[in-house]
Amino acid sequence: MAQSLIRVLEGTESTDNFGYWFSASMVYCWRKRKIGRVQNPVNGKEVVKNIDGSNVVISIEVLRQVTNNFSEDNILGRGGFGVVYKGELSDGTKIAVKRMKSGAVSNKGMKQFQAEIEVLTKVRHRRLVALLGYCINDNERLLVFEYMPEGTLTQHLFHWGENGCSPLTWKQRITIALDVARGVEYLHSLAQQSFIHRDLKPSNILLGHDMRAKVADFGLVKNVSDGTHSVETQLAGTFGYLAPEYAGN
Repeated sequence: MAQSLIRVLEGTESTDNFGYWFSASMVYCWRKRKIGRVQNPVNGKEVVKNIDGSNVVISIEVLRQVTNNFSEDNILGRGGFGVVYKGELSDGTKIAVKRMKSGAVSNKGMKQFQAEIEVLTKVRHRRLVALLGYCINDNERLLVFEYMPEGTLTQHLFHWGENGCSPLTWKQRITIALDVARGVEYLHSLAQQSFIHRDLKPSNILLGHDMRAKVADFGLVKNVSDGTHSVETQLAGTFGYLAPEYAGN
């Protein structure tokens, strides 16, 4: 389906490498400053190390500082397993910090936390939200992503009036659909391993300043490369959005 949509709408896509190169540059800067310390997740000591050559573990002190100690004023959104905060580095660069609720640090919560790290260290595409780093400190579990200033597709489809936004034009809707299709196509057939998102819905589609879309939230992703292994084996997802061919598995 993703390939069919791409063929129909291919003429609407423009080149946009900013998000990819921005994320890569930010990771490089953090690695240059931070690589060298190693954390034992059991005792919660500080950790910063290179992960698969691309992601870094970031200290809790850094994340507290850039989010103003996880201020309510910096909340971007809330989910079942945590809260997402906006952070700002000293050079003005903005990031999104997903902080798991303390009560969510359970088997299910940890599986989703580990799944996002496992998947996003293996895939790189300009239509997937980039994981820049993560933090494990005592009971704290945090993921650091590139910042998407226009929020979720849900806000622009269903709550545009209360958010002070204009309704999406048909051109914007088609472009967003194509962006999502390209991200899903990459996950299904172009990455080194094949993944199924399993929770693709408007709240998991994020928009940049140019209203271009990226797929987010990989906690329920299923690895189908070998037909046997999966990051999350139980039926999961949001009613109404779960792909029917996997609902019966």
